Amino acid sequence: MANDSASHAAESLLFQKPAEDQLRSHVFAAFAGIAWYNAIELIVLCFVSFKRRRGCYFWSLLISSACIIPHVLGYVMLFFPTGVTPGWTGMVTGQSVVLWSRLHLVLQNQRVLLAVLLMIIIDAISFHLPIVILLYGNVAVPIGDWATGYSIMERIQLVGFCLQELIISGIYVWETVKLLKLRPEGRPNGILHQLLIINIIILGLDVAVVVINYVGYYAVQVMFKPVAYSIKLKLEYAILGKLVAIARGSYNSNELPSSVREINPYPSCPSSQEPSGVESRRNVHRQYSPPWFSEDSHQSSDMSSRL
Repeated sequence: MANDSASHAAESLLFQKPAEDQLRSHVFAAFAGIAWYNAIELIVLCFVSFKRRRGCYFWSLLISSACIIPHVLGYVMLFFPTGVTPGWTGMVTGQSVVLWSRLHLVLQNQRVLLAVLLMIIIDAISFHLPIVILLYGNVAVPIGDWATGYSIMERIQLVGFCLQELIISGIYVWETVKLLKLRPEGRPNGILHQLLIINIIILGLDVAVVVINYVGYYAVQVMFKPVAYSIKLKLEYAILGKLVAIARGSYNSNELPSSVREINPYPSCPSSQEPSGVESRRNVHRQYSPPWFSEDSHQSSDMSSRL
């Protein structure tokens, strides 16, 4: 029964009657417009926010943002299904790579980081490849086994990628909570609380995409998903701004783990204006400048290379 319902949903999405459900058509148009607007804004923000346009964090943000455009276009122009797959793969897996890149800022355990990266690679192969094959088969033969297989696999990959992002965000939230315990009060503590709230919102968007699909609104889900991903990428820039505030703030670096302690709180600051004790702290701790700051010629470490 569930498979028949899912198959009917996929078939109705690909072959709608022109006069069927005008309200749904208007919802599709609204979601498509919002997603495209957010994607263009995200691309601009990506180039404006980073002074050194390199590293995994920068490229994953840029690719994930740019892929929203062809993903939405593919579902709008259903007669050209080739546009669906490249945008979808880059948008979904790109978002996971963004989360993994940001995880380096709060986590130093290389085994955990490697395990998360392997999970992203395995999930990309396991979920993207079957969907690509089934999607083309469903478009060529919209009834029968192709439609049923696509409907089943589409739900599996939706839950799989949602769990993947929940795991990565969960690790980030866990490490952030550990930082909160190290800073019981003060400005960094408030910023970390805001980072925690933003990540909870991201988790909520992931769950919303799955819920919309499983309550029977598959057609709405395929257009809401790029909107959700564009919102999540916008929240990444909010997180980026909070990390800038931490890097610029003045606090005792000994209280924080090395992943945060290495962020240089006084980037590109003339020596005549540096607060007392800055030089001594630079000599004690290895530091590097985050990718959103310009770097002096004397600062040789590069945060982007780590990401």
